[in-house]
Amino acid sequence: MKNENYMFVRVHYDTRVASLEPLGLEYIMAVIKEEKKKVCIYDESLYSPFFRFQRLLKQIEKQKISFVGFSIISYTAGYALSIIKKLKAIRPDLKIMVGGAEVTVNHRDFMVEEIDYVYYDNGLESLRHAVRNGFETKALEECTGLAYQKDGKWTEKPKGAPINDYGVRPDRSIFYENRKKFRVLAKGCFSLMKGSFSCPQECKFCISRQFNSCVYKEREIDRVVEEIIELDNDKIFFVDDDFLVNKERVKTICKKLIARKCFKTIMVFARADSIVNCEDIMPLLYKAGFRDMLVGLEAVEDSTLEKYNKNSSVVLNRKAVKILRDHHMVCVGLFVINYDFRHKDFMNINRFIREEKLVWVLFSILIPFKGTPVYEENKEKLVRYEYRRTGGTSVLIRPEHLPAWLFKMEYDFLYYVNYPRIYLAGILGTFNKEYATKDKAAEK
Repeated sequence: MKNENYMFVRVHYDTRVASLEPLGLEYIMAVIKEEKKKVCIYDESLYSPFFRFQRLLKQIEKQKISFVGFSIISYTAGYALSIIKKLKAIRPDLKIMVGGAEVTVNHRDFMVEEIDYVYYDNGLESLRHAVRNGFETKALEECTGLAYQKDGKWTEKPKGAPINDYGVRPDRSIFYENRKKFRVLAKGCFSLMKGSFSCPQECKFCISRQFNSCVYKEREIDRVVEEIIELDNDKIFFVDDDFLVNKERVKTICKKLIARKCFKTIMVFARADSIVNCEDIMPLLYKAGFRDMLVGLEAVEDSTLEKYNKNSSVVLNRKAVKILRDHHMVCVGLFVINYDFRHKDFMNINRFIREEKLVWVLFSILIPFKGTPVYEENKEKLVRYEYRRTGGTSVLIRPEHLPAWLFKMEYDFLYYVNYPRIYLAGILGTFNKEYATKDKAAEK
């Protein structure tokens, strides 16, 4: 059995708004370390943009790496595939595996000659089994959620059951070694955490529901609380699609954190309806350290929200924003730009932002992610659909009422008029001053 030296790579991505720790790879690193194998993470975002491929190749040679895994999201898939092709041409002896969000949903897109293994399972136990047995064919036949080449042909194994935990704590050594390089614009350095898998909602444009075989599962409360307490950072960002979906669970987590006198700054994603449903426990959330919520407001017209199958309304959105404002929490408004927008629709979003006094906002042109209902409904209308253009800033469907260049200009305008306030907040340190946790929590 060959003893592989493993390297897992996160290829570079746009870090202007946020540079976040590679949580998925940290989980993988923990699993492989438990199997007593040599493993490291290589995150391209931590290094200069110049000579990326040469630097990666040098690290592979220096550390005598024999197995390279790539973590892929939609936006980075094209670049990652080009790197893999070059790498395999130079080092045909390297074993190459791909995994990550995009692979989980569309794994067949990555079953190409240059790749040896495609990992798309819900959990990590199948990967553990493959690593433990040196990726021998007999062991691979027992795996789930894995595709591999055998005698020049691909073998695909069905996914395993949905999970509610990876069974290990992430190995955060790369985060601790590079704290200053991981940050959220104007807010500071956040550690990532996962409290649940998939999403119980059915928004047409969202890819996250497709994870975990479309089954929403929650981690055990005590495991979540212990990880928050033991994590060596005072800012935590939960990347669950809607942290507030289960009100009683949220209450229990808050009470346990307060009882343990753990007062960290916590940022989460939350839906407007969940915020409204949790209005009565907002003081408890504040006391436990919750200061920041990224809210999928998406649109400022009910008709657009209905198209997205958002199960929300503009009235509900405004109420959610007010609840957060009244309880001294940041509302980061997330908006999706639809292809039927006219000039007035862009202006209406900007007007909504001003009326609701939102400072932190993010805009994304509707992305028809492959694997979502939006993709299926519009695949005949796609324009220059490439992985590298799925970052939310490119026009992928022909706009209905505006020329593409004007549509894109209107989109850019939203950033130009709103982001100076965010940069000013960063310069003045507004987030850290206004939303401190320890001192204010102690006063309660």
